[in-house]
Amino acid sequence: MVQYSVLYVDDETALLEVGKIFLERSGTLTIETVSSAREALSRLGRQPCDAVIADYQMPGMDGIELLKEVRQRFGDIPFILFTGRGREEVVVEALNSGADGYIQKGGDAQSQFAELEHRVVRAVERRRAIQALRDSEERYRALFEGANDPIFIFEEDRFVDCNSKVLETFQCTREFLIGKTPWELSSPVQPDGLPAFASAIEKMRAAYSGQPQFFGWRISTPSGKRYDVEMSASRVNVKGPRQLQAIVRDVTARKQTEAALMAANRKMHLLSGITRHDILNQLTVLQGNLEFMRERITDPVLLGYMDRQEQVIGFIGRQIAFTQDYQDLGVRTPDYQGLRECVARAAADLNSRDLALLAEVGEVEIYADPMLEKAFYNLFENSIRYAGPAPTVRVRCQRQGGSLIIAVEDNGSGVPAHEKEKIFIRGFGRNTGLGLFLVREILSATGLAIRETGEPGKGARFEILVPEGGWRVRDAGAAA
Repeated sequence: MVQYSVLYVDDETALLEVGKIFLERSGTLTIETVSSAREALSRLGRQPCDAVIADYQMPGMDGIELLKEVRQRFGDIPFILFTGRGREEVVVEALNSGADGYIQKGGDAQSQFAELEHRVVRAVERRRAIQALRDSEERYRALFEGANDPIFIFEEDRFVDCNSKVLETFQCTREFLIGKTPWELSSPVQPDGLPAFASAIEKMRAAYSGQPQFFGWRISTPSGKRYDVEMSASRVNVKGPRQLQAIVRDVTARKQTEAALMAANRKMHLLSGITRHDILNQLTVLQGNLEFMRERITDPVLLGYMDRQEQVIGFIGRQIAFTQDYQDLGVRTPDYQGLRECVARAAADLNSRDLALLAEVGEVEIYADPMLEKAFYNLFENSIRYAGPAPTVRVRCQRQGGSLIIAVEDNGSGVPAHEKEKIFIRGFGRNTGLGLFLVREILSATGLAIRETGEPGKGARFEILVPEGGWRVRDAGAAA
């Protein structure tokens, strides 16, 4: 049972004894008694308590004087005045001096002390509730002001508060900010393509309806400086007018870096494309000249040298083709792709009548790099190369907890146990050694993993692990 400690002050020793017995009966209160106001102040100085009960008429210092001293020295500790009848002017003075209540002496002792206990408990619990609210507000204010990101508070559609980081970041005063709407401090057109007013209203309505919002925004400060920010807005559940809290993160520097990287990438792609084009042209010239030489040379030794040169030309051509595929990796934004369609296109691109494809993937969609089709193309090409004539490839899906496993199986001889990891290393293999390396790179761009788990002699089995959140099942009606 909860116990509150109470200091009971009265110059009547007999009344203290009786009162202590009655007040401790329920087990809610523990009572310590003292017979003078001076002694009470000394006791409070040594050890605090939850409440004070005090008589009014005491020698040396009366109850009102004690109350004033307690308020001055010990703050808002609950104080109940226990006074005699016919002292209404004392009651008024006590309440004006900060007393939490009073009880008049006289009448049935049990009822009187039960009421006194009730008043004490109510006063203590009220004080604790107020203190808890005050502590909560102080903690919130400390977090609010100590946050490293700017935080705005909206009431309806206007700013009503902000932390110091807002003023520091956007170089304005609180007086300038309060009362303004967000579109008054924003660029006319926002990243979503909408005017600032329309975009802000749309997002605020959604947030007020209970749907937290996270979006890019462009702020324009009074000084004319513009900031690219990421903003999260959510409803604050408080009494009174509707409020939103918006947390802002300045991403201007990041956006500038991204823009610079994109510009550099465009230049590199342009240079790479021109270089590849020129090299391929020269390889074509070289191949043509070798053909002319082959028409005029009959020496078997020289023809052997020419065969090796043509092999080198072919290898260089394949390496250049790989650099173009690898350059495209990560350039376009990942998105959900229908697995069935992706697998079908990859098989069709092979243009091989010898491949029998069995796809059992339903309406699954995978969040992956747009080059996902190329990954399946390389897996199928690997089966055609190593599984012998007329290979059969089966693609199917299997849930594993929240994840998804996509299995690609063929009917070839499989992969020796000691090569299961090596086959994904760049340069390993009898051909270019780039196909499966590129497959792993394409998949890992969005957190997908691949491994070979087939049994040697019974065919290859590649398992693509798609983590939870990286796949979904398309609505059949929408697919149709």
